[in-house]
Amino acid sequence: MTVELVTIGDSLVSRCVEYPWRWYDAWGNHVVKYEMNTAACPTDDTTGMPTEFTNTLVGASTFAHTDVAGGAVLLTAEAADNDGVKLQLGDELGGAGENVSFALRYPTYFHVRLQIDDVSQTDFLAGFCVTDTACLDAVTDGLYFRSVDETGVVNFVLEQDSLETVTAVNTMTDATDVDLEFYYAADGNVYVYVNTTLMATIADTDANFCNDELLRLTFEFLQGEIAAHTCTLKRLGFIQIQD
Repeated sequence: MTVELVTIGDSLVSRCVEYPWRWYDAWGNHVVKYEMNTAACPTDDTTGMPTEFTNTLVGASTFAHTDVAGGAVLLTAEAADNDGVKLQLGDELGGAGENVSFALRYPTYFHVRLQIDDVSQTDFLAGFCVTDTACLDAVTDGLYFRSVDETGVVNFVLEQDSLETVTAVNTMTDATDVDLEFYYAADGNVYVYVNTTLMATIADTDANFCNDELLRLTFEFLQGEIAAHTCTLKRLGFIQIQD
């Protein structure tokens, strides 16, 4: 693949030539960005939880680095239904990290790469939500990918004031990597990709497009039965240009 540098607004963006929605980095006064260092993200010496996030652990669930080429984080959801790991970007002491806005047509790229040992017995959410300790259960606002137990189906969700527009984009396979990405473009469309294939195009004129709240990078992984299951998280990040 070839990388190119392009100017978007007053920012410089490094992106893939073959897949131009896929941004690698950006620089400028109006860039908001985060990329999890899955090989060595900072963690608390006592709890082992990532210090860059506000963390909610349910049950005896864990967050740990694991042996994977390129680095990965192993999330283990333990033992009881709805046990798991909930992460929202912002410090571990509870500091809010609401810094993503869709109030204007700010170009935005989001990506996550993960695999789950049993996709029909687990839940996950990845994307942007308002501050909430239970986003899979009852979040009110966001743009995110979501899969719930008993299906393995991945939906892309627009949510505003607890009303949703839901679009099915993928059915996952056990223990198999999946790349989920979306790009919010200046043309007012959200382009949703799974393993580099365009699966949905959704306009920001949709009634449930969240344009009146600041949001946080959010990832949740929960158990769907009485047994331990794992999620291997290999990439997680976003870039937004707010000009």
